[in-house]
Amino acid sequence: MAEIVPAINVERFEEVARRIKIVENHARLVHIDVADGSFTPFAVWHDARDLMGFKTPLLIEVHFMVNLPEEKISPWLSTPAQRIIFHAEATAKGRDLIAELKSAGKEAGVSIRPDSPWELLLAYAQSADLLQTLAVPPGPSGQQFDQRTLEKLKNLRSRFPEISLEVDGGVHVGIARECKNAGADLIVVGSSLFEPDGAFEEKLFALEHDLSS
Repeated sequence: MAEIVPAINVERFEEVARRIKIVENHARLVHIDVADGSFTPFAVWHDARDLMGFKTPLLIEVHFMVNLPEEKISPWLSTPAQRIIFHAEATAKGRDLIAELKSAGKEAGVSIRPDSPWELLLAYAQSADLLQTLAVPPGPSGQQFDQRTLEKLKNLRSRFPEISLEVDGGVHVGIARECKNAGADLIVVGSSLFEPDGAFEEKLFALEHDLSS
């Protein structure tokens, strides 16, 4: 069964914490975007110190959208994040980074941008805990879903039927169902849940109904 994963893409940790509280009674997992402006055209919240000691019943995954993640990962290993997702395009040391994450007790995810071929993930399929296809260019919430992502999901699911497969970016009612049918079991949703502010439960219900229809 596919699962909606609320995504938080904001500039200040106070807003990260506020949105986590909104999510806590309605989800199992929350996805937090981290960007320092090196891999994306702008920066959002990216200070691991804020997350240290943070308490929530939710599982946390961090989408680590930075260049050379192996040089910046160390402080994140001490946070309560259970999974950290880095980009295949951002490093030549992805396998070493996966090993470091696992040694620290973290799950490792590997993502690709929409302009990258799905085959770029093949090198990580046996060692990563999750593969992710980003359906929008790394950057702000609210961008349009890239339809090429559906074919990537189908190819990855066909090749690796047992792996956790996540899609992130531009998902709304209708697109969520297409992603599930293409093979995604984790469907990351940001702006369709949080923008405009309010009515979170109704928006989540609509997306979950879309998956079950």
